[in-house]
Amino acid sequence: MRHTPQTKGKVERGVGFVKDNFWPGRRFTGMADLNRQALTWCQEQDRRIHGTTGERPWDLMQDEQLNPLPSPDRLQKFLREERKVSMDGFVSWDGVRYGVPWRYSGRTVLVRQVGTKIEIWAEGECIATHERSDRWSGLIRLPNQYEGLDAAEGRIAPKAIAVRVAQTDVEQRPLEVYEQFALGVGAC
Repeated sequence: MRHTPQTKGKVERGVGFVKDNFWPGRRFTGMADLNRQALTWCQEQDRRIHGTTGERPWDLMQDEQLNPLPSPDRLQKFLREERKVSMDGFVSWDGVRYGVPWRYSGRTVLVRQVGTKIEIWAEGECIATHERSDRWSGLIRLPNQYEGLDAAEGRIAPKAIAVRVAQTDVEQRPLEVYEQFALGVGAC
C-alpha cells in the first residue's frame, strides 16, 4: 500500500463505517455466526450505490480483473525474516530460541518456516535447520553448535598473528634541555 496522506481519511473512514453500521446491537452465537453475518452485511453494502462514486462497488469489482493470490506453498520460499544472532549463538523465532553455529554470533541472518521446520540462512547458505517447537520460551540447541570454539578461544574472527602499530617520530633533544626545564629556567 502506498503512503498517501491525502487518502488516509478515506481509508480510516471505512473502519468507522463498520463500527457505526455493522456492530451496534449485533448479536452472535460464535465466531462462525459472526463471520457469516459480516459476510452477508458486506455483500449488502457492496450492492448499494456509493455516495462518492455514484456506482455500486459490486459492479466496479467486476471490472478489476483481479487474479487469485498464489497458494501459501508457493509464497513460502519468499517469506524470510531478518533476525540478529545473540552473542551466545541463538536466534529468536515465535518465542523460541534456535541455535546456530557460534561463528554467526552478532550477525544478521534470515529465518523462515517451511512446514514443520525452521531454516536459518546466512549469505545464501542454510546454516541450521530445526524442527519447529511449540514450547514458549524454549531453547533448541544445534548439534555441534559450539564446535571449534575452544580452538578459537571464543573469538568470532581469527586471532591476529601480529599487530601493526603506527610509526611515531620522537624528537631527540640534548639532555641539557630537560635539565633546564627541571630547574625552571626554560619555562615560558
